[in-house]
Amino acid sequence: MDLELIELINKLSENIKSSDVYKTFLASEKEINESDEIKILSYKKDMAIVKYGDMIKHYDKNSQEVINASKEMSEAIYKLNNHHLVQIYNKNLANLNSFLKEIRDELFGGLLWLRFVVENIYIVYYSNLLL
Repeated sequence: MDLELIELINKLSENIKSSDVYKTFLASEKEINESDEIKILSYKKDMAIVKYGDMIKHYDKNSQEVINASKEMSEAIYKLNNHHLVQIYNKNLANLNSFLKEIRDELFGGLLWLRFVVENIYIVYYSNLLL
């Protein structure tokens, strides 16, 4: 690979890592990973999923045991997903993905457009040969 290209890729990587959107995401990721409250909610969600799986194996899907386990699982998932730290994390993750998509589109969008144009020129050229 061309040394200049490698240097440009490294520079892009450094710029992404120094961006506010990336730093904000990392901060929210750290906060979520260090939160005892999130760990407890995640554990409760995991246990509710296991319990539901066990119930569905042993009881009819319309039984009261399965219905109750399903409700417990749904409530545990809802509580975790609606915790303010998880919501902030998800928002920051969406912002980071949007930022990275913009970079990808800027870098490769022109190449995709060029490919589209070349393919269409080829199709028109090939069609004219058949006439």
